Amino acid sequence: MNADRHEPLPQLLARLDAAPWALLALGIPRCPACDLLPATLHALAAARPGLAVGIGILATPQDWALRQTHLWPRGIRVARASVPALAVLRHGTLAATRQGSAPAHVLDRWLDDVIGPAEHPLPPGLTPEEEAVLAAGAPRRVQHLAIRERRGV
Repeated sequence: MNADRHEPLPQLLARLDAAPWALLALGIPRCPACDLLPATLHALAAARPGLAVGIGILATPQDWALRQTHLWPRGIRVARASVPALAVLRHGTLAATRQGSAPAHVLDRWLDDVIGPAEHPLPPGLTPEEEAVLAAGAPRRVQHLAIRERRGV
């Protein structure tokens, strides 16, 4: 499990393709929702020991160009406006996608519908790790809100 860090997309997909079931998370730098991905995927991996998980961060123009060769042929569509984006792969073939993330327990229920029940289902509520990430990112979220309010968004 490599939920704690992102991997280059080609290596990440090669690793996930080797698994019977995998969850690919795609994000961008400095995205508060994407910052939660490591904590959320860590909880999902613990709840589902047979699920391979990984995070790909699209940070550079070269990373975004890899969509054409590594994501689009699989049917995975991602844009800056749709991150975080999640894809469930079965032996490397797309089984389901989701735009946007959610707390681990919500994603666990979504995975129930795609791959079946978890070995250790997650209870409702945020995990301690998710709570810690949210607490640490609170100043950034306040700043983003202030900027959006000034723009009238």
